[in-house]
Amino acid sequence: MAAPQSTLEIHGRKTSNKYAYLFISLLLVMAAFPYVDRPGLPSALFRLAGAVAFLAAVYAVSEKRAQWITALVLWCLAGSLNTVLALHPNRRIAIPALVSTILFLGFTLVSLLRDVLRTKVVNRDTIYGAITVYLLIAYVWGAAYLLLETLQPGALALNTTWHPNHSIDWPDCMFFSFVTLTSVGYGDMIPITAQARSLSIFEAVSGIMYVAILVARLVGLYSAERRQLHD
Repeated sequence: MAAPQSTLEIHGRKTSNKYAYLFISLLLVMAAFPYVDRPGLPSALFRLAGAVAFLAAVYAVSEKRAQWITALVLWCLAGSLNTVLALHPNRRIAIPALVSTILFLGFTLVSLLRDVLRTKVVNRDTIYGAITVYLLIAYVWGAAYLLLETLQPGALALNTTWHPNHSIDWPDCMFFSFVTLTSVGYGDMIPITAQARSLSIFEAVSGIMYVAILVARLVGLYSAERRQLHD
């Protein structure tokens, strides 16, 4: 008699990899951060990676029609505004572009988080989804920091000894978001205003809570699976 297969093995072959595509595209965007301000091909490749990530996000939430339509509308809005901003940089366009980006990324984050926490089976794509949610938390907060810095210049500050004559931009805010989420805190960039400090606190707490809840959820699913296999 053949040994019973685990739920992970049985369902691992049927995964759609929709979360894996988004995970990989987000990593590509992270890898392209140093080249966002370089003219020519490097900047074009960064924006291409961003567009691919946006499309992968739409695909990741395409299982339900209402989610897919909502994501598509938000993607069109965010993509259009960011394209205009890339061609004609100015503060009046930057604010709605950042707001639409936060709404799109936030919607994707909530949709993926709901799917990951509601899943009954732990497969390869579920793991990718869980990691992707963690990355999206940093992306959403990074965009929020940039929006705050746009609305309130000086909300964040860089160490002028290490970064002389440098104004805070998108890669800086993403860097600050990731070090805050992971509680690394290098110290070369800090929140100055009360609003920036509040955002930093919320992000740090959300990162810790997400990891704790996710681990508890996955352990619970694994324990339930093992009990079923031994019954």
